[in-house]
Amino acid sequence: MKLGLSRRQLLRDSTALLAGMAISESGFGALPTSTSDLSLKQIAAQRGILYGAEAVFEELHDDKEFAALFVEQCGILTPGVEAKWADVEPEDGEFHFEHLDWMVDFAEKNGIKIRGHNLMWSVYNPAWARAAVSLEGRGSEILQRHITTEVARYRGRISYWDVANEVTDPLYNPLDDGLVDSMWHRHVGPLAIDDAFKWTYAADPTPILFVNDDNLEYDSPDREEKRNTYLRLVETWLKRGVPITGFGLESHLRPLKRIDEKRYRRFLAELAGMGLTIHITELDIIDRDLPADIALRDKQGADFCKRFLDIALDEPAVKAVITWGLSDRYTGMDGDPDVVRPDGLPSRCLPYDRDLKAKPMWHAIADALRHAPAR
Repeated sequence: MKLGLSRRQLLRDSTALLAGMAISESGFGALPTSTSDLSLKQIAAQRGILYGAEAVFEELHDDKEFAALFVEQCGILTPGVEAKWADVEPEDGEFHFEHLDWMVDFAEKNGIKIRGHNLMWSVYNPAWARAAVSLEGRGSEILQRHITTEVARYRGRISYWDVANEVTDPLYNPLDDGLVDSMWHRHVGPLAIDDAFKWTYAADPTPILFVNDDNLEYDSPDREEKRNTYLRLVETWLKRGVPITGFGLESHLRPLKRIDEKRYRRFLAELAGMGLTIHITELDIIDRDLPADIALRDKQGADFCKRFLDIALDEPAVKAVITWGLSDRYTGMDGDPDVVRPDGLPSRCLPYDRDLKAKPMWHAIADALRHAPAR
């Protein structure tokens, strides 16, 4: 995921890190809400689907009002950065799990599943790893050590892992095998992804293991190429015995672009036909080019979100809808130059506004979940 980095950086500037603090008694009860008698997680559960959101440590630890809303609405939690390499192993062999430990404990205490994100990516890697991986023999060693140490620590506690993140795109000059020219591909080898999945499975055979990627839903030749490349890659991995069992659809939605409904739906069906569980993993609305008027902007974003979810949830293998954040109070979009609004207005990209009031996007998600085929 590319959008969440700036939010973490902003949080680090404004909030002292609280590593090692014990979990306080939450006392979380359901917040009163005028949106529905049921929460999003309850509506989703009626159709056999998980609903949840991404969050980072500071949001859940420091903002009790937000944490209570999260517990009320979410059945699955994706730690935004706490499981990524730069946070977990910032120095060679020095692992820091304080924040991820807290979030896993928080989730278990409140009956929430955890989605680990992510073990292998071409970005968000610490400087030492970028340098060390190029040394002869070290690339495979440090990748295996990192994956094994992290996954084994949470054996039986994390239900889903994004093992490999954003591994192909025709816009980024892929290599002959279709994979991006990452440091792992260069220095570990063309089977680095195979190894990452196998090491993850060896450390914990119980989670569903995902490849996760973005920008797969739109109607353009390069997006169709990306979809077809993934189908070829997944088929190849399965033939080689790679224990991939899931596919993550990031789904950072741009309402002025056209979804390729027929081909996208066929793509999901083909993934399902290969036995993969599918999650919508990072759903939000990029409202950069939508009107300034809040009512109109929210309506256009919600309508597009509903259309997308109706298409995606028509595939029964789609078992989770996870938004990249729950509230506009915490979003990285306002600090991301790629998606920030040119008029300077705050982004309205998530189901709840900054005051934790439900927005039209909440209703769009709820309606799509209610009308989804039962799993």
